[in-house]
Amino acid sequence: MKRVSRRSFLKGVGAGAVAGSALCAGEAHAFRIARTPEAPNAEREVPSFCELCFWNCGLVAEVRKNRVLSLRGHPQYPSAQGRLCARGNAGAAFLGDEDRLKYPMVRVGERGEGRFRRVGWREAYQTIAAGFAKIKSQHGAQALALFYHGTGGPLLRSMMVAYGSPNYVGPSYAQCKGARNVGYKITFGEKLPSPEPLDFEKTRCMVFFGSHLGENAHNSQVQEFVRARARGARLVVLDPRLSTVAQKADVWLPVKPGSDLAVILAWIHLLLAEDAHDRAFVEKHCLGLEELRAHVAALTPAWAAEQAGVPERDLRAAYAHIRDSMPAVLVHPGRHVSWYGEADTQRARGQAILTALLGAWWAPGGLYRPEAPQVADFPGPDYPDLPKDVDQAAGRFPFAQEVTTNGVRDATRTGRPYPIKGWFVHGTNLMQSMPHVRETREAIAQLDLLAVCDVQPTEITRWADVLLPEDLYLERYDDLLLGSGKAPFIGLRQPAVKSPHDTRPAWRIAKELGTELGVGDYFAFSSFEEYLETRLSGSGTSLAQLQKDGVFLSPRKAPLYLEPGEEFHFHTPSGKVELFSPQLATAGFDPLPTYRPQPEPHPGSFRLLYGRSPLHTFGRTQNNPILFDLDSGNSVWLNPRAATRLGVGDGQPVLVRNARGDETGPLPARVTERMPEDAIYMVHGFGHRAPGLTRTNGRGGDDTAVIESYAVDPISGATGMRTEFVTLHPMATGAGRKT
Repeated sequence: MKRVSRRSFLKGVGAGAVAGSALCAGEAHAFRIARTPEAPNAEREVPSFCELCFWNCGLVAEVRKNRVLSLRGHPQYPSAQGRLCARGNAGAAFLGDEDRLKYPMVRVGERGEGRFRRVGWREAYQTIAAGFAKIKSQHGAQALALFYHGTGGPLLRSMMVAYGSPNYVGPSYAQCKGARNVGYKITFGEKLPSPEPLDFEKTRCMVFFGSHLGENAHNSQVQEFVRARARGARLVVLDPRLSTVAQKADVWLPVKPGSDLAVILAWIHLLLAEDAHDRAFVEKHCLGLEELRAHVAALTPAWAAEQAGVPERDLRAAYAHIRDSMPAVLVHPGRHVSWYGEADTQRARGQAILTALLGAWWAPGGLYRPEAPQVADFPGPDYPDLPKDVDQAAGRFPFAQEVTTNGVRDATRTGRPYPIKGWFVHGTNLMQSMPHVRETREAIAQLDLLAVCDVQPTEITRWADVLLPEDLYLERYDDLLLGSGKAPFIGLRQPAVKSPHDTRPAWRIAKELGTELGVGDYFAFSSFEEYLETRLSGSGTSLAQLQKDGVFLSPRKAPLYLEPGEEFHFHTPSGKVELFSPQLATAGFDPLPTYRPQPEPHPGSFRLLYGRSPLHTFGRTQNNPILFDLDSGNSVWLNPRAATRLGVGDGQPVLVRNARGDETGPLPARVTERMPEDAIYMVHGFGHRAPGLTRTNGRGGDDTAVIESYAVDPISGATGMRTEFVTLHPMATGAGRKT
């Protein structure tokens, strides 16, 4: 192989690379079936919203009898804009999947064996209630914890809080966006909603930090990004890997992993040195400019270029695009930004401060002011006063906005600061969503009761003492969707069909199990329609109207943007945008974003990076019959020079191994100049080891299986998971799957 520099090779990469790597949908077996002329006609259309990812896109289900024939994007939903992604289009395939959980079960074998007996719902509830009551009597209600994910989770959270537990955990906080939200909250006094309030419509320049837009298929955001590029908005991307969106960039900076903040600080240096920042916004709304100026005085583009391993001219070219476009600059705050621990909050602070200096906060083309519609609470008793959660009791994570997954797991494993003896896990596969699987197993071994509620037989279900099958999202009501965007909206999920199995929706599980637990008065509605109608009173719409339309666009009460000269009290202690943070200084943390390089992998090892497929949602969709047909496994991306040193050919099966000997694979090598030499990349969510997932079990590799080294951010409590170094081990071509 001729030795060419990675940069020289990548100069020739253009739009053809995207077309060449795209899936050929016309060859997919599932799509051939969809084109058959014998397809029946729909009898009715049911509007609802999707649950295959947190974007919750509005949909319209075409239904005949008790069968969903097709799904399409709802034209009035801001999150869908008339389209669904591939995952959303394939959602109906879950309904007839024989692998889905069909009835309640109680464990009869050892935990982890996956042996159960079928029971009725009453016996399942009574088993959980008896176990919870025993734990509460011995250790207090704080010894119970809920892990939840998805639209059905909040009512289960209400059940646990009514029972007296403060330990309710959404893994999406610590494993995804916690550090980001804390960094922006410390700076602006506002955390970012989901989806993020990004003004693609008016932006002139977009800046992405490891945000794999398009690969993560965030529906409306992808559509808005495409339109922005089509009308000429500039694009700057920082990413060690040439991702799909990086291929579209005007300037791609292939930074060393973890060096993004060095580049941000250099851009801040230039803005202040050139007096190019938005002086009107900063003088009126910001605190700590002089401290920031002194902090970045020596952090020049030459310094940042050396730290990040990129040419200074490219760093300056990116800066020029940003400066010339201000204030209409969209600095994307990112998602799944739990990478390196404390560095993640520091990076988020840097992004927030850059946004402030550009005058792009609540400004056209930057971030607009989000607004969600208001609905009523369903009346009920006051919730009890709760004890401190495990993080508060341990005196850690002073700026955490939610209880952390790692905090609950550590308390369960160690009994400190107090023991956790019961888990209720809803809609999240903790064996893949949390790093260091051995620690998860150690925690489960300390539990007196583990109840799991899910729709598929994932790895965590095999460890359950009681297993509750939930209705699929096309079979159930859930709580109202309150969308915060340019157009605030209320969305309704309603059943398009009935479940053919003995499954139930989360709201009904919360009500019926809550009754067994003695907190049924918190769910004093006779039907969920009554609950929804009560919440909608005074909202401007009704349940009947939502059942017909699916969505209600609520009039905005506040302007989209902060007007020039507008008086505004930011929700920080000073009432200002805090460039210098007295809060962080008082707590003993760096009050200004401080860059520290990440450790380098030792010779022969690689930093493990991971991301997503546009056809899958983490590990939730790999067993879907249609999506499995389209994308049935992942690969390991590695640089050609690294491949040559290892003697690995393109497509050759390899094992990925960490320093403790844990392995995953085999999975094929993808030899590409799109990777740096010291890192490898995998799509997350494959490598399942759950026999009940008959299609995807044993396919590909599971990055979580080898991520044991992780960094917990002492500021936000987020769990950094790009700190693992691994080695690659080639296998003979045609070698069988590892079990």
